[in-house]
Amino acid sequence: MNNPYRYTLRLAIDKNIYDADKRKRLIDFVKKAQIADVAFFINQEELSDAHITPKKAQELIANVDEVSQPLKELGITISLNPWTTMNHSDRGININPELDIKPMVNYQGVKSISMACPGYAGWADYISEIYGIWASIHPNELWLEDDFRHYKNAPFKLGCFCDDHMKKYNDILGTDLSRQEFVEKMFTGGENKYRNAYLQVARAEILHVAHMIEQRVHEVSPTTTLGLMSSWPEVHALEGRDWQRLLDELSGANTPAVSRPHLPAYNEVSPQQYARDFEKYTVATRTEIGPEHKIYPEMESFLYSPYAKSNKFTQFQLDTTSLVHANGVLLNMFSMMGDGINPTYHYDDLLNHDKKYLDFLFENGIDLEQRAGVIVPMNQDVAKTKIDAEGTLEGLMASQTQWLELLSTMGIATKPLNYIGQEIKNKCVAITGNFLNTLSDEQIEQLLTRNFAFLDGDAVVILNNRHLLNLINATSIERLQNRSGQQSFEQFDGTTISGVTDPRITMLTHTGDYVKINYKAPVSVHSSAYDRFENQLGPVTVSDDKYYILPMTDSPKYGWQAQYTDIREGDLKHFFKEQLSVPYLVNMYNCKLVIDEKQTKMIISNWSIDDINGINFFLKDRHVKQASITYRDENNQLQNEVLDVSLDSKGIYHIDFTVKELAVIHIQFLD
Repeated sequence: MNNPYRYTLRLAIDKNIYDADKRKRLIDFVKKAQIADVAFFINQEELSDAHITPKKAQELIANVDEVSQPLKELGITISLNPWTTMNHSDRGININPELDIKPMVNYQGVKSISMACPGYAGWADYISEIYGIWASIHPNELWLEDDFRHYKNAPFKLGCFCDDHMKKYNDILGTDLSRQEFVEKMFTGGENKYRNAYLQVARAEILHVAHMIEQRVHEVSPTTTLGLMSSWPEVHALEGRDWQRLLDELSGANTPAVSRPHLPAYNEVSPQQYARDFEKYTVATRTEIGPEHKIYPEMESFLYSPYAKSNKFTQFQLDTTSLVHANGVLLNMFSMMGDGINPTYHYDDLLNHDKKYLDFLFENGIDLEQRAGVIVPMNQDVAKTKIDAEGTLEGLMASQTQWLELLSTMGIATKPLNYIGQEIKNKCVAITGNFLNTLSDEQIEQLLTRNFAFLDGDAVVILNNRHLLNLINATSIERLQNRSGQQSFEQFDGTTISGVTDPRITMLTHTGDYVKINYKAPVSVHSSAYDRFENQLGPVTVSDDKYYILPMTDSPKYGWQAQYTDIREGDLKHFFKEQLSVPYLVNMYNCKLVIDEKQTKMIISNWSIDDINGINFFLKDRHVKQASITYRDENNQLQNEVLDVSLDSKGIYHIDFTVKELAVIHIQFLD
């Protein structure tokens, strides 16, 4: 079976109800849907006993081995998806007293009844033994669930702060703090020794257990590949996750670990919202992982029926995994209670029809490392330096993707970067305050003097805190709180954007604070802030030959929602066209652009339910006359057309082609 892009079906079975009909439906489904790998859930969700005994594990794995034999005969590989490592959350089931597992304690002192303390040796021995049992049938891949982390589902949240962990933290610090005292100090300020002690312990123990599991699994089954499931990068940063080292610890000599990033739409959401979330979670995770490990994003349709998600949206999710050049996808499409395949959903038709196109997109894809566009750096150690004046757990969740979400959604080419201290020179970079705060003063100076920088309000606050305002030719700042009765709107005086003269953007709703900057040298003022009486308060968006500043902070609730307007887009793209050489789309609302460094091919995706009539894009110093466009037609058939590319008097390229709603198209330039 030709499987450049691999489908893995995640499936739950219950031996008690797995009858001949369910067996036939599974066989028929994997054949028609071109499934290459089936990952069987073990001890999952509604059927979970939390931490099970080794005897129970032997029974469950024997059941999987038995039902998987017909699949193996078809050439389907068999993988395993155990549901529990530490456990996701408390669901009324206590830890079995036969097991040497100590419960996790959260930052508020609440003791779990079922989640394991990650630093306890009994649990580490237990979970590596259990994974050795799972490995006994030599699965293709053996996954660690997304409960393999210190942050748990609400309301429990962050662990572990049991007595043993408190002793570890106090030993590092040379203190004798209570849990409450330690947590208060850990949650306040920027980088501090208390938070660093927690992050140091959390990182070390997760790596230690990963190493134990890898050793045990590959002792039993050297050919089995371990896989790591994950969710929100901001959450994983709270435990000091070292993404690449963790995947390295899970890798055997000849079995590099694989990763399952989160596709952030368990239910169907607005495609415009999904466009932002995809960058925030999927793209950011792929960035942190790096290029050495294959990725199989998770396509989940909880609660598992077309009432949760339409087939068209599901297909769009599959196609957009090409934007991170995914090697395949993990499909969680059916009930986790053992119902098996439900043929009324017609997922087999969907997968079968899309497979040829997904194979094409994979074989002709663009890696993140090969992209052209605005560089958006991020640092996995961002939680170390997060500043939160209120001293809350939520305040430690540090977003670094505001620019990535905004620019990508507006059709501007981006190149996310996992920052590990490498030199960035003569580039265009977009920087958030949370990322900037992870750098030393020297690194900040080098970054801003050697590159063109887009800066947000939080970045300006960091420059002020570090006494580095001279880098943007400023003398002082004033942070005006949102909804304080001061700023009401931003106005682009003397400018026409989208046919609107002196257009305005709200500074009152769905946005953060306004950072008023006093400049000591002339700058180009794009817009100014006004109060409700239309009194001018000061400059908002400004630029010079080294920077473009959008001095709005990130809102904990709304992020940068107010910035998603054609007014902001128009100002950004006018500046890009006049001052920079970054590719972007023109008059294509909610469409994204991914383009390679040599500007020989690009992928365009339409994240809306409107058709876009015509492909319009800006490329500088590039001569294009023809393009080969590959796409899926209305009958889900793979099609290709070679079309002429015209260039208008404003320097904008045009291709006469309609980009359908929720469509992904591949364009190869022929000259």
